[in-house]
Parts: sequence; C-alpha cells; structure tokens
Amino acid sequence: MCVIPNKYRITCGERSVLVDPERVEIQDYVSLKPLAELLGLSYIMDNTTQQLHLAGNGRKVVIVPNIAVIESGDQYHNIPFAPVYRGGDVFFPVQLITNTLGTAFEQLVFVSSVTEIPTIGKIIIATRADSTVMKFTWTKPIDFDVRFATRQAIVEIDGVYKDKPVLKSAGAISRAELTPHNTYTSIELDLKNVNSVIEREDEVVFYYKISEKINTIVIDPGHGGVDPGAVGKKGLYEKDVNLAISRMVKEFVEDSLKVKVMLTRDRDVYLSLKERTGIANRNAADLFISIHCNAYMKGARRSGFETYFLSEAKTTEERATAALENASLKFDNVAMPNDDIGFILYDLAQSAFLDESNRFAENIQISAERYLEIPSRGVKQAGFYVLHGAFMPAVLVESAFISNPDEEKLLRQKKFQKQLAYCVYRGIKDYIEDYERRVNN
Repeated sequence: MCVIPNKYRITCGERSVLVDPERVEIQDYVSLKPLAELLGLSYIMDNTTQQLHLAGNGRKVVIVPNIAVIESGDQYHNIPFAPVYRGGDVFFPVQLITNTLGTAFEQLVFVSSVTEIPTIGKIIIATRADSTVMKFTWTKPIDFDVRFATRQAIVEIDGVYKDKPVLKSAGAISRAELTPHNTYTSIELDLKNVNSVIEREDEVVFYYKISEKINTIVIDPGHGGVDPGAVGKKGLYEKDVNLAISRMVKEFVEDSLKVKVMLTRDRDVYLSLKERTGIANRNAADLFISIHCNAYMKGARRSGFETYFLSEAKTTEERATAALENASLKFDNVAMPNDDIGFILYDLAQSAFLDESNRFAENIQISAERYLEIPSRGVKQAGFYVLHGAFMPAVLVESAFISNPDEEKLLRQKKFQKQLAYCVYRGIKDYIEDYERRVNN
C-alpha cells in the first residue's frame, strides 16, 4: 500500500493556512502564494526572467525555479532541493520553509503534516465491450494496488468506502467481497476467463488478452533522480549508464521490429519501483525489461552479465543482488521485504508468467554469450521488487559490474554500452520470434 497523502498546516503566530502538497521525486512541495499571504509578503512573478520576488518586513528574497539557490538581501544561499514552477506558481520544498524562508523574513514559521484519509465515493462493476470494469468515484485520485492471478484478484485502495459494503458482480467478476478497514478498503474478487488487467487512474479493467503478437514493450532504466543506484569507484553513476543503454535498446528495437517501445523514464528523474511496472500495466505491455548495472561490495571481484526473473532466490549471492536493487524502496517509504518466499507468493501477478519470464531471460542470456566479451553469468532468480506486480513476462538485466574498476571503465564507453544494448535487443528479438512461433502453431 502507498502512503496516504498529507496536507500541510503552515503556522505563523496565531494564523495558519492548510495547503495541498505536490510530490516532486521524493519531496513534498507547496505553493508559495498561500505562504506569502500568511506572512504578509508581496508576491511578484517576473515571467520574463522567471524570477519570483517575495518582499516584506524590509527584506527581499528572489527565487528562480529549477535552481537550488535563493537570493536573500545581497547574499546567495544554496539549498538542497530546487524550487519548481507549476501552473503559473512557484512551489517550494516543505522541509525548507521554516529554516530558509522563515529565517529570511525573521518570522517563526512552523510546518506540520495533517493526515487525511481519502473517501471513496462509489465503486461500480460493469461490462464494457469484451472487458469487465471496476470503476471508482472520488473527488481526488486515490492510490490503489491490484494483486492478480488468473482466477482471483485483490484490490486494496488507500481510502475509506462510505457506502454499503456490498458490490454487485458482473461479467468476468463472479464474486466481489468488500471489506472496509480504518484507513483502506480491500476487495476480493473471483474471476473467470481473465488473464490480463489494466490499471487506470480511476478504474481497473479485467479482460482476456489473446497475445498472438508482441505489440508493446516497456524498458525500464533502473534508478534515477535522487536514487543514483550503485556508484563505481571512479564515480560512475549506475542511473546514467542504465538510461544510456535503455535508450539504445529502444532505438534498436524500433529500427528493426514492428513493436511499440516505451521507456519508464527518458531523463534523470526519480520513479518509484511501483510506478515502473504501473506504466507497463496501464499500457497493456506484452514485455517488461528493467536495465541495471551489477555491484558486489564484498569478497572477490565479480565480473559479467546476468539476467534475472522473479522467483525465490536460490543462493546467497542472488539474495544479495536483489537486496541491493530493492534498497531503492527507502526512497518510496516502503519497508524492505524480509521474507523472500513470502514475497514471491504474495506476487500473484508474476506467478502467471513465470515460465515465459524464464524463457525471456534465457534468450537474453544466450545473446550475451554470443555478443559480449565479458563473462556470461547465466539466468538467475530472486525477489526483485521492481518486477513485482507486472502483468506480463518481466526480467531484470544486470549488464556488468560497476563495482569492478575494469567493467566500470567499459561502462563509461559508448561503444560498450552499444554492445550491451545490441545484446539485449537480440535477446528481445529472439524471444519474440520464439513466442510468436509457439502461440501461432
């Protein structure tokens, strides 16, 4: 489940204002307009220079969106996170308001979070063409999770359902049992003739997908933004290598195969692990591949290329690799899974695609043996959270060891990045040819 969204109460003296946050990467930001009103400041946005001028109490602050520096008086002060420009307004990191702006204007400003439990208006189950839809009604979007298997699904919504806890089943949903809780609502579903799910902002679509062809692939450049991933001894960031390789894979696939390719990120931004597979699910992707660099911090120097699919780890090294990649959960405020077997059993979605994910990983690894000069470390399995909840065959590639100085040097080179990308592309191509030959014969 996701963290329930908060509002923030900003207080100065006996006055206060309640504001809605905007999430930017892992930080909450709030509009500076209500803050300026609260503190009695003038708020002037110069659209020509894109500078915001705040003034009051004989003091003046200049803020420029996307630059982590503010001008206060005649001095410049670096701040950890840059302000952003949204909808004609400047948004400022919540955690910096008290010490930065409060200090600049010599006012005691206090910020406190106000937890609000969202309210779900109505939930309706209905048929639509050849699918069955569970439709939600709410004033603001609410986070929800879908855990799916071919005959059952569990939908958990971060909100309270005020209506009678009775849902009328329809279409492919033969039973729907709603259970209200203090902060969330759980719905257990029995399904018939369903093998695919699409999650949208306010609905879940259940349907039977006949995949005679691979039409859409989602490529996920691991890490990004505030999450650098592993860092080489010479300072190479994994997130940068992952993005470079992913862009090349996309280009290879689009140039040679009649397949739609999407990147979960096309620049250096942070995405939660849940959102990565969410992008694939919402776009009904046929394949999901997450691109990473490997790292090993203890013992002998490791080297080579390996491909993982989601299943119970068999070795200590597999568990260590998964733990390293799952460490990104700290940026999502999600607890690390501490039970590998329980984590895999929890993932009802990927269990339906276990064999195909294994085949997919094998094709990529065979390609690595053919086209790469670094060692092929084989197909492996472990509990990678980024593969959790993917409603399609999904694999994670560890392209080389960024912790190995020799391979870090190679990973810096565009030529080697292109070799890795070509290797992944050929694995994708071979899997698609094998899959379409099997399902169409």
